[in-house]
Amino acid sequence: MKPYCEVAVQNILPGVRALIAKELMEKHKLTQQGAAEKLGTSQAAVSQYYRAVRGSKTDFLSKDKEISEKIQKIAGRIASGELNYISASEEFCEICKLVRKKKMICEMHKSSSEKLSDCKKCLC
Repeated sequence: MKPYCEVAVQNILPGVRALIAKELMEKHKLTQQGAAEKLGTSQAAVSQYYRAVRGSKTDFLSKDKEISEKIQKIAGRIASGELNYISASEEFCEICKLVRKKKMICEMHKSSSEKLSDCKKCLC
């Protein structure tokens, strides 16, 4: 059985990074290299986020208005220099907490182990 946090690390966080990278490039007109520097990652990683090679499970995040607005706000604060990639990690945690609160990842978590398929109590 995978703990919830393992599912989050494999699915939520890459998705959040991908959405923030796209927002930095599309709305704030940063290059892939510029977005990578702001996010503390490589240009190649940002390219993969942009092409949905990494962080491809973003639909459930971007469809939620509250999470989408939070991601846009974080991207704006990163673009302006108000947040750096270290201080932004707290904001990533807030998104993860919100996903847990909304029980948005329960099906993904349940599918990670047959033992959770009959789970009636959300572990999130």
